[in-house]
Amino acid sequence: MPKANALSITQRRCVLTGIMAAPLLAITPAGAAAQLGDAPLFASHQRFQAAYSAVRTMSNQPEPTGNTPEADVCEARFDALVLEECDRLEELAAIPALTPQGQRLKAEIILALLPERLRTSEMDGETQLVLSLARDLVRGNAA
Repeated sequence: MPKANALSITQRRCVLTGIMAAPLLAITPAGAAAQLGDAPLFASHQRFQAAYSAVRTMSNQPEPTGNTPEADVCEARFDALVLEECDRLEELAAIPALTPQGQRLKAEIILALLPERLRTSEMDGETQLVLSLARDLVRGNAA
């Protein structure tokens, strides 16, 4: 399976399973005291950021040509990175945000990636509500 197909399948899988997180943001918590409650969430975000970056870096590299052992190794490595990214997304989604900074982190991630992932889909009422809630959380915590 070409890289582009593996990536789009993973993105669809993540959206369809309700995982609406992405690491496009280099988010830092407002303060050390506030981060303590969400330390597992911020640590998970760092792991996800690393996996996300690795997938994007590899997807931007030229693919080996044809059906060669090198191409098979490259594709297997890419598939493993994509699975790691999705696993890290699931991990991040499973950790509750306990502080306003943690809630803001998740909301900013949703706002950064969900519209892009749904670009080819129709936005239904539920998706619009999720995006609206994310905007409310970001706006409310910014004050």
